[in-house]
Amino acid sequence: MTMKKQTAGAVTVAAGIVCVAASVAWRLGLMETWIAIVLNVVAFPFFLVALGLWWNAAEKEGDTPFIGY
Repeated sequence: MTMKKQTAGAVTVAAGIVCVAASVAWRLGLMETWIAIVLNVVAFPFFLVALGLWWNAAEKEGDTPFIGY
């Protein structure tokens, strides 16, 4: 399966929104601390991996470069 730059960008934005929304909701007292922590711990790795894939993805056809482990 190949991941297009647009797909990687969408995953990056979605994960970033989850992280920011959880942090803001916690800061405003709308969410318990442990829920905000769980959401950030789960979403942040997706954000980083998708950001790396988006950064390295080409606009044209071809393989996404290997970014390592």
